Amino acid sequence: MSEGNNDLSAHIVNAAHTCAKRSTPYFTRFLSEGEQAELKYLRLPAGVFARYYAGEKNTEYQRAVLGVFPDRFSDIGEQQLDTMYPVRAVTVTYRRQDEINHRSVLGTLISLGIDRDTVGDIYIGDGTAIVYLYDTVSDYVRDAVRKIGGVGVEVCEGVAAELPERQYKELKLSVSSLRLDTVLGHIVSVSRGNALDKYIKAQRVSVNSVLCTDASKVLSPGDKIAVRGVGKFIFHSVDGEGRKGNIHITVKKYI
Repeated sequence: MSEGNNDLSAHIVNAAHTCAKRSTPYFTRFLSEGEQAELKYLRLPAGVFARYYAGEKNTEYQRAVLGVFPDRFSDIGEQQLDTMYPVRAVTVTYRRQDEINHRSVLGTLISLGIDRDTVGDIYIGDGTAIVYLYDTVSDYVRDAVRKIGGVGVEVCEGVAAELPERQYKELKLSVSSLRLDTVLGHIVSVSRGNALDKYIKAQRVSVNSVLCTDASKVLSPGDKIAVRGVGKFIFHSVDGEGRKGNIHITVKKYI
């Protein structure tokens, strides 16, 4: 499950040929939004079809497993296809007065020696977190995790509650333009020049899951901005214009 990004497409195409020849499904590791974008126009050989699955109830996913199936599976219902994927969920419960976050959950899993490629989406709610995992590690996580970030937790199989809504921190910003370097500078609290040198030129910024090195790119509401080492953001809205011509915007940071 450890295909590298550079040869991901070739690896999947080769696996698809094997899938067609042996008439058995093939499943990738969890793929990021960027990797899913890279595969958008992937051409598979005749005799197979592909679809993503990210776990029970997880329809608005960021990380997902791509399954490649022989055409003989095309008459099988969607729900039955879902059950064939090596994706499982665990529910983490803790006291409502305690707090855990995405980073502390992921950090706990990594500290146990779990490969990032086997971890899917993580949803955090009040007293509940849902974690999607490859089935090779789900039982281990259920049995091994007793604390996350110093908070005592209990872990059980499956989605034991409704998925919590994704949580955001809302940033109200006043910017001189909607250029990427300008908006990014306000998001990470550095000058426009530092945003260019430290993040954009360093290839640490993606817009809508595609690496972006164009500092002059004009952003629009709905754009998703990922900054490696900082976090993920959504350009939520343009809220008006200030007296000095500055543009008031709202950006939401995933937390």
